[in-house]
Amino acid sequence: MGKMFECMSEHAGAVKILERIHGILSCDPGQAFFDGAVTTVAELLGVPCVLLGRYEGDARTLQVLSWYRGGLIEHNGTLSIQGTPIERILDEGRPYACDRNAWRLFPQDEALRTWRAECYLGVPLKDRVSGEVVGIVAVYAAEPREFTQTERALLELVGSCLAKELERSRREAIIQQLHRKLRHAQKMEALGALTAGIAHDFNNLLTGILGFTELMLMQLESEHGDRDEIVPHLHQVLTLSQRARDLVRQLLLLGRPEESAERMCALHALVKDFAAFLRRLIPESIQIELDLAPEAITVEANPTHVQQVLLNLVLNARDAMPQGGRLCIRTERVRPEAFRIPIRTRVQHRPYVRLSVSDTGTGIAPGVLSRIFDPFFTTKGTGTGLGLSIVREIVHSYGGWIEVESEPGYGTSFHIFWPLAEEPTARVGAEAEEPMPAGGGETLLLVEDDPTILKLGQSLLERLGYRVVIARDGREAIEVYARHREEVRLVLLDVVLPEISGAHVLEELRRINPQVRILAMTGYGSKDQLKDFPWEATDGWLLKPYDLRSLAHALRRCLDKEKEPPHCR
Repeated sequence: MGKMFECMSEHAGAVKILERIHGILSCDPGQAFFDGAVTTVAELLGVPCVLLGRYEGDARTLQVLSWYRGGLIEHNGTLSIQGTPIERILDEGRPYACDRNAWRLFPQDEALRTWRAECYLGVPLKDRVSGEVVGIVAVYAAEPREFTQTERALLELVGSCLAKELERSRREAIIQQLHRKLRHAQKMEALGALTAGIAHDFNNLLTGILGFTELMLMQLESEHGDRDEIVPHLHQVLTLSQRARDLVRQLLLLGRPEESAERMCALHALVKDFAAFLRRLIPESIQIELDLAPEAITVEANPTHVQQVLLNLVLNARDAMPQGGRLCIRTERVRPEAFRIPIRTRVQHRPYVRLSVSDTGTGIAPGVLSRIFDPFFTTKGTGTGLGLSIVREIVHSYGGWIEVESEPGYGTSFHIFWPLAEEPTARVGAEAEEPMPAGGGETLLLVEDDPTILKLGQSLLERLGYRVVIARDGREAIEVYARHREEVRLVLLDVVLPEISGAHVLEELRRINPQVRILAMTGYGSKDQLKDFPWEATDGWLLKPYDLRSLAHALRRCLDKEKEPPHCR
């Protein structure tokens, strides 16, 4: 009778284990799967600590994916494997167990030391195809203990499930990276189609700037120079310079990789800026019209993606009108109930905006229309044929869709449906309507390695009513601030500096005074292009080239805002 009850107990325990493993397999993929697995192992084996990590072979480190420690789960961190049982498992490619004195046998293992772990059991996670070790799952226990064959088999079974999920997540990450590279390559191809127009516009801008500057110099050097003639020339130079600045910013925005996590786009502001950019780059025989909805519209999309969609559609429209014509960009709010029956499967019950790009070009033949979104399909004889397939992929990724209307000889209309954001973005251009704020005699430290920009910045700041001390590089900036820390209210810091980086200068300034206010300045098109710079540790940032108004507003925002304690940064 006793043996029968023992068998029944073992059977019940096996059923419980199988039920828990089934529960792991039922979890959502990704992080939920990893967390469920380490929690289940900890509870079934009765251990306080279970580690799941991905092996980073080049760096000889383990990236923590999920770490169960005393009932809590951590996801971040990198562990050095040197001198640890993890190193042994990875090198030998087989499980390793230690029944007692684990923390003494591996004194370099911080986790073993922290937990004073007496016993340890680790299992390698292997790629099913290559046999390569891709990670590890390990358990730690505070008391001496010999793991049974059943317990070891359980950990190996869970480990095989985790290895499959690691393979899947790694493949998915590679595919996503390839998609990003493909979209970026196609965007560069589209920008390449505009190079002639870009060069033409830059040459026109530079001709104007050089010409008006020479006229002013001649009038100033002349005995009969007239101030009333010089002032209009200066305004022309200023206008041409602003156009050149805007052109460069548009190119940088279009050309940057899509790592930015921004998910909100003020659609009308973007369309207006983009149309101004296009007017200078497509043939003058093509007339651009905007027909925008009267109310502000914000869509849930990365602005770079919206620009890439517009760029591809506009280039197609340009190519369809070799003799000229009319290009119209239109926006309109629409409700789900207004959509046609065939597309209802993609519609969510929420408002959308219809962004339409229409041309009066040659149109698309019915036999071709059904294939225009196929990858690598093109009727132009040049290019990759990826433009419209990338457009559809981007639009679908945000829960939208695209429709096409075309008739040969009468033109084509592409209708993009984007989900509207819940809240509108802040009013664009508000600062331009406000009076220019002046300084109140505050002392500022200007750090800039370019002598021309340093002199210009100092003159502009003094014109605004500030007292200025200067530094020509990072080392001088630290020395000057250390001498004048009681006077300096704000540091204007160029992010890219020779010898000592802007990030290091910022760190040293914070060490001298944790409450120092810092306005970071960069000539890059976006702060996303300088990922190693600690933007969160600054009080604001300013893109070059800046004008007097944008500089004045940036200064007041930094000087007037409430200062947070250092630990809140």
